[in-house]
Amino acid sequence: TFSPNGDGQNEVFYPRGTGLFTIRSMMVFDRLGEIVYERKNFAPNDPAFGWNGMFKGRKASPDVYVYMIEIQCDNNTIIPVKGNVTLLR
Repeated sequence: TFSPNGDGQNEVFYPRGTGLFTIRSMMVFDRLGEIVYERKNFAPNDPAFGWNGMFKGRKASPDVYVYMIEIQCDNNTIIPVKGNVTLLR
């Protein structure tokens, strides 16, 4: 869950953890399967590279979104991660 509401807490959804070398791709989809966020080849653990809850210049609706992330670890292992994230306002 993240809440991009301007209170300074949980404003961005982004991959974080130890042993991560790079994020090869990250996509977030709405209920209809439309990509609302996509980014490739960026550093993990940095909120500047995450999804801020915006879509086409507007605030995305509070809802449950599906994400797919492909992570490259420090040991060169590639790990696909799928799940859902709830956007609250």
